[in-house]
Amino acid sequence: MFDHHPDAIFSYNLQGILIDANPAAERMFGYDASELRNIKVQDLTLPEHKERKLKVFSDSAKGLHQECEATFQHKKGHHLYAELKSFPIIVENEIVGVYESLRNIKPSHQQILEDLKTTKEQLEFYFNNTEDAIVVINSNLHIVKANKSFERIFGWTEQELLGKELPTIPGHLKKETDEILNTMLSSRYILPYETVRQRKDGRLIDVSNSASPLFDSKGNAIAHVLISRDITELKRMGERLVEGEKRLRTLINSIPDFVVFKDDQGRWIEANDNTLACLQLEPTDYQGLTDSELATCNEFYRDTYFQCMVSDHQAWEKGSLIRTQEIIPNPSGAAILDVIKIPIYHADGNRKGLIVIGRDITELKQTEELLRKTEKLAVVGQLAAGIAHEIRNPLTALKGFLSLLKPQTSDKNIWYLEVMLSEIEQMEWITNQFLTVAKPQTAKLERKNLAALIRQVSSFLFPFATMHNVQILIQSESGEPFIECEENQLKQVFINILKNAIEAMTQGGQIEIMIKLNTESVSVRVHDQGCGIPQDRIPHLGEPFYSLKEKGTGLGLMICNKIIKEHHGTIQITSEIGRGTTVEIILPLQCSAVFE
Repeated sequence: MFDHHPDAIFSYNLQGILIDANPAAERMFGYDASELRNIKVQDLTLPEHKERKLKVFSDSAKGLHQECEATFQHKKGHHLYAELKSFPIIVENEIVGVYESLRNIKPSHQQILEDLKTTKEQLEFYFNNTEDAIVVINSNLHIVKANKSFERIFGWTEQELLGKELPTIPGHLKKETDEILNTMLSSRYILPYETVRQRKDGRLIDVSNSASPLFDSKGNAIAHVLISRDITELKRMGERLVEGEKRLRTLINSIPDFVVFKDDQGRWIEANDNTLACLQLEPTDYQGLTDSELATCNEFYRDTYFQCMVSDHQAWEKGSLIRTQEIIPNPSGAAILDVIKIPIYHADGNRKGLIVIGRDITELKQTEELLRKTEKLAVVGQLAAGIAHEIRNPLTALKGFLSLLKPQTSDKNIWYLEVMLSEIEQMEWITNQFLTVAKPQTAKLERKNLAALIRQVSSFLFPFATMHNVQILIQSESGEPFIECEENQLKQVFINILKNAIEAMTQGGQIEIMIKLNTESVSVRVHDQGCGIPQDRIPHLGEPFYSLKEKGTGLGLMICNKIIKEHHGTIQITSEIGRGTTVEIILPLQCSAVFE
C-alpha cells in the first residue's frame, strides 16, 4: 500500500532486519530491492547516529511513535538528511515489527553556509600547514591546487603548475602511475604506495604516496588528491641500517668463536655460523627456541644444552659477567670451550638478553697437558741420572762380593745368597729402566718375525702366568708377519703389557693375543679378563709416577709408550670394569733404519 507513497518506507521485523521497502526508498538511497533485503536497521545510518537510530527502533518496538532527524549515507557515498518517523506494526493486537518513514530534508541555508565555512577553514589550515606535499588534480589530470610543502619538496610553485599535468612523474613510471589511478577509481578507496618522484632540478627522491578520489553529491569522481611524503632520508637510514647489520653479521660469522644472543627468557635470537655448524643447527629453525627445546631436536647434544641452561642461570643470578668451561661433543672427540656469559638489562633493571661467547681451548688444554707431562719426564730424567750415579755402583759392588761368597757358602745358606742376588738383579733392572728414560737410546732396526717374538715373550712368562692360573693364547690371522724393529725393546714392551695383564687377573683366566696384518701396518691386540680400569684413569696411564698398583712407579707403561713411539707406532687402551682390558699396539711394517 506504500508503493506510491512519496516518502521512503521501510518495514523491519522485531530483530531489526529489513523485510520490505517501497520504490521511494530504493530511489532515495540508490539500492534496488535485492540489495536492501536483510539489511539491518542501523546499517544505512552514519556512525555517529547509529545509537540514536537504535533507540528510536527500540521504543517503537515497545509500541511508541517516534520522530527525529538523522543523517544517512547514499550508496554512492554522499549524505542524506532525513526526517524519520517510526511506529509499530500491530497485527491482531500484537506488535510484530516496525515501520519507518523517511522524508528527505535539507538543512537551513545559514547552517549550510556555516558548516561549509568551518569545513573550508579546517581544510585550508591542514592544506597550508601539513608537512606533506598535497596536489589536487581535476578529471582531466590537470593541477588545480598545490600547497607550500609541494613547492618545498619538489621545487615548483603553485603558479607554475596550475592547469598543467603533474611534472613529478619520471617517464619510466608513467604507466605504473596510470594503473594506480585506475585502481583507485575502481575501488573508490584511498590507495597508499611507495614510489620515486622527480624534483624540478631533476633529482629523484623516494616518496610515500596516497591517492584518493573526490566525489560530488551524486557520487561522481570530480578530482583526485595526491599526498606525498619525502622518505628519501628514511630510506637511506634503512639502507644504512641493513648494510650495518650485514657488516655486523659478516664480522660475527668470520669469528672462530661461538657467539649466541638470547632474550630474557633464554630463547635463541641469533647465532653465528660457527655455532650452528658445531651444534648441527643449520637445518633447524632455532630462533625463538630455548635450550630445553633445542635439546629435543638433537639428542646427541642434550647434555650440552642442559649444562648451558645451568650456566645461564648462574649468569642471571650473579647479574654480571661470568666465565666457565663447557664441553661440546662431536663425532671425532669433544671441544672444550672457555665461555663468557654477559647478562644485559633494560634501564628499569628488567632483563633484556644474554650474550654468550665461547672460545675453543681444546688445543690449549692439550698443550698444557703435554707441558705437564714434559715437566714430569724432566723430573724423571733428573731422578734417573741420580739413581744411576748413587745406586748403580754400590749394586755392582754388592753383586760382585756376593758372587765371590757363593763358592764358600754352605748348601744350607745358599738359598739366602740366591735371594739376595735375585733382588739385586731386580734393582738393576729398575735402574736400567730409569736410565732408558734418562738418556736417548740408539738402536739399529732389523727385520724380525713379530709372531715369533711374541711367542718367545709368552714362553718367558709361562712360569709367571702358571703361578697366577693364567693361560696365554696367541692367534695370527696373517701367518708370520715381519716388521722392522729393535727386537729387545719390543720384547720389553710385550713383557710389561703381559705382566700387567697377568697381575690384573687375580682369579685366573685367559689372555688372548690377536695378530692382524694390515696393508702398511700390523696390529697386536692383547685382551685380558681382569678387573678392568675406570674410564677416567685411562688417559693418565703411561704418565710417570701414575700407577694403578699399590707399589707401582708408572714407569713401565711410560717406557712402553716411548719405545712404540720411537717405532712410529701407537698404543690404544680400552677397558670395561669387571670385563677386562684390551691393549692394541699398531706398528708400521717398515721404519727408518736407525732411530734415537
